[in-house]
Amino acid sequence: MTTYTTFKRFAFAIVSLLLSLCIFAAAAACVDDKTLDETVFDDGASMTLVIEEEPLRKVEVDLAGMSRNCSLLDVLDKAKIRYDAQDGFLTSVGGLTPAAPEFIYLYTSVETDFDVSQYASTIDFDGKTLTNSGVGAAEMTIKDGCVVYVGTIVYR
Repeated sequence: MTTYTTFKRFAFAIVSLLLSLCIFAAAAACVDDKTLDETVFDDGASMTLVIEEEPLRKVEVDLAGMSRNCSLLDVLDKAKIRYDAQDGFLTSVGGLTPAAPEFIYLYTSVETDFDVSQYASTIDFDGKTLTNSGVGAAEMTIKDGCVVYVGTIVYR
């Protein structure tokens, strides 16, 4: 094999490598940064969390960077609000610790979580009508701009 043939093969390999790198770089440049972060909330995303304590506690929770699949429990953790749960039910949230026959009750502005049974109830908060949640805290849907109200209800 001559030096010229070896040089041609080497040059071909270098050109192929450079061409591959150019194609890869062009493809990477076409990727929209938003598509990489569709699973997390964007900067500026927030929600309102209200806890029926004395006095009423209203917390704006920054959702930026949190998973769009987060639940109310994740939001409570992010806001550093203590809570306890037993058998899948919240028994206390922040300073709200009801005693029987009272229980924690959740209201939401997220329509997909509305209780659609005959027992559904609503409350008004800051000009918004909230419906009691038909799902538990661990399954609640959190959306940018939503309101979740943690209150109590009496079961007799």
